[in-house]
Amino acid sequence: MMVITPEAILLILFGFVIVFLLLVMKIMHTRIYQLLDEVDKISGKMNLTSNEIEQLTKNVEEFKSKNFD
Repeated sequence: MMVITPEAILLILFGFVIVFLLLVMKIMHTRIYQLLDEVDKISGKMNLTSNEIEQLTKNVEEFKSKNFD
């Protein structure tokens, strides 16, 4: 008959804990990269919007400067 010692139980328990924590780290790593991709997309849209606002401002200034008599 095989006797399971408390040390063996702790080793098995800690092994499961380590595997679980590695899984959590992998999930967090994947989510961080997803969020970084979203930030890149949003900043690209913000730059495009910023350029569009500058162009719109120039167009409004040109329109205001013209005389329509």
